[in-house]
Amino acid sequence: MKQKRLSIVFSQLLAWSNFALLMAAGFKFLPLLYSLHHGLDLQYLPSTDPRHMERAWALDLVSDTGFLLLVWFFISQINLVLVGDRRLRPWRRAPGIGPGKRISE
Repeated sequence: MKQKRLSIVFSQLLAWSNFALLMAAGFKFLPLLYSLHHGLDLQYLPSTDPRHMERAWALDLVSDTGFLLLVWFFISQINLVLVGDRRLRPWRRAPGIGPGKRISE
Protein backbone atom coordinates (compact mmCIF):
# COMPACT_ATOMS: atom_id res chain seq x y z
CA MET A 1 0.00 0.00 0.00
CA LYS A 2 2.85 2.33 0.79
CA GLN A 3 4.39 1.57 -2.61
CA LYS A 4 1.14 2.56 -4.37
CA ARG A 5 0.97 5.83 -2.44
CA LEU A 6 4.59 6.59 -3.25
CA SER A 7 4.09 5.93 -6.97
CA ILE A 8 1.00 8.17 -7.04
CA VAL A 9 2.80 11.02 -5.26
CA PHE A 10 5.78 10.61 -7.61
CA SER A 11 3.36 10.57 -10.55
CA GLN A 12 1.81 13.83 -9.36
CA LEU A 13 5.23 15.47 -9.13
CA LEU A 14 6.11 14.22 -12.60
CA ALA A 15 2.77 15.41 -14.00
CA TRP A 16 3.18 18.94 -12.64
CA SER A 17 6.80 19.19 -13.78
CA ASN A 18 5.77 17.87 -17.19
CA PHE A 19 3.03 20.50 -17.39
CA ALA A 20 5.55 23.22 -16.46
CA LEU A 21 7.87 21.93 -19.19
CA LEU A 22 5.07 22.17 -21.74
CA MET A 23 4.23 25.72 -20.63
CA ALA A 24 7.91 26.71 -20.89
CA ALA A 25 8.02 25.28 -24.41
CA GLY A 26 5.05 27.49 -25.30
CA PHE A 27 6.46 30.61 -23.65
CA LYS A 28 9.63 30.28 -25.71
CA PHE A 29 7.68 31.48 -28.73
CA LEU A 30 6.82 34.87 -27.19
CA PRO A 31 10.12 36.58 -28.18
CA LEU A 32 9.66 35.31 -31.73
CA LEU A 33 6.14 36.72 -31.85
CA TYR A 34 7.48 40.02 -30.55
CA SER A 35 10.19 39.98 -33.21
CA LEU A 36 7.64 39.21 -35.93
CA HIS A 37 5.72 42.27 -34.77
CA HIS A 38 8.44 44.32 -36.50
CA GLY A 39 7.69 42.56 -39.78
CA LEU A 40 8.48 39.28 -41.50
CA ASP A 41 11.29 40.69 -43.59
CA LEU A 42 13.95 42.83 -41.93
CA GLN A 43 16.00 43.40 -45.11
CA TYR A 44 15.03 47.07 -45.20
CA LEU A 45 16.93 47.69 -41.96
CA PRO A 46 20.68 48.28 -41.80
CA SER A 47 22.67 45.22 -40.75
CA THR A 48 23.76 46.92 -37.52
CA ASP A 49 20.17 47.25 -36.30
CA PRO A 50 19.63 45.34 -33.03
CA ARG A 51 16.38 43.87 -34.35
CA HIS A 52 18.41 41.50 -36.53
CA MET A 53 20.11 40.09 -33.43
CA GLU A 54 16.79 39.90 -31.59
CA ARG A 55 15.32 37.85 -34.45
CA ALA A 56 18.34 35.53 -34.51
CA TRP A 57 18.15 35.09 -30.72
CA ALA A 58 14.41 34.35 -30.89
CA LEU A 59 14.90 31.77 -33.64
CA ASP A 60 17.73 30.15 -31.69
CA LEU A 61 15.54 30.05 -28.59
CA VAL A 62 12.78 28.05 -30.29
CA SER A 63 15.13 25.76 -32.20
CA ASP A 64 15.26 23.12 -29.45
CA THR A 65 11.50 22.93 -28.86
CA GLY A 66 11.39 19.52 -30.52
CA PHE A 67 13.74 18.13 -27.88
CA LEU A 68 11.58 19.58 -25.11
CA LEU A 69 8.51 17.92 -26.59
CA LEU A 70 10.41 14.63 -26.82
CA VAL A 71 11.27 14.84 -23.10
CA TRP A 72 7.63 15.77 -22.38
CA PHE A 73 6.49 12.65 -24.25
CA PHE A 74 8.91 10.37 -22.39
CA ILE A 75 7.82 11.75 -19.01
CA SER A 76 4.19 11.12 -19.95
CA GLN A 77 5.16 7.53 -20.84
CA ILE A 78 6.76 7.12 -17.40
CA ASN A 79 3.50 8.27 -15.85
CA LEU A 80 1.64 5.77 -18.00
CA VAL A 81 3.81 2.99 -16.57
CA LEU A 82 3.48 4.26 -12.98
CA VAL A 83 -0.26 4.83 -12.69
CA GLY A 84 -1.80 3.74 -16.00
CA ASP A 85 -2.45 7.27 -17.29
CA ARG A 86 -0.28 9.87 -19.00
CA ARG A 87 -1.59 12.60 -16.65
CA LEU A 88 -1.46 15.36 -19.26
CA ARG A 89 -3.76 17.46 -17.07
CA PRO A 90 -2.11 17.24 -13.64
CA TRP A 91 -4.95 18.96 -11.77
CA ARG A 92 -7.15 15.90 -12.37
CA ARG A 93 -7.00 12.99 -9.97
CA ALA A 94 -4.82 10.01 -10.62
CA PRO A 95 -6.69 6.95 -11.89
CA GLY A 96 -8.07 4.76 -9.15
CA ILE A 97 -8.24 7.64 -6.70
CA GLY A 98 -11.77 8.87 -7.07
CA PRO A 99 -13.76 11.09 -4.72
CA GLY A 100 -14.07 9.50 -1.31
CA LYS A 101 -11.27 6.98 -1.90
CA ARG A 102 -8.05 7.04 0.01
CA ILE A 103 -4.69 6.44 -1.52
CA SER A 104 -3.92 3.68 0.99
CA GLU A 105 -6.86 1.52 -0.18
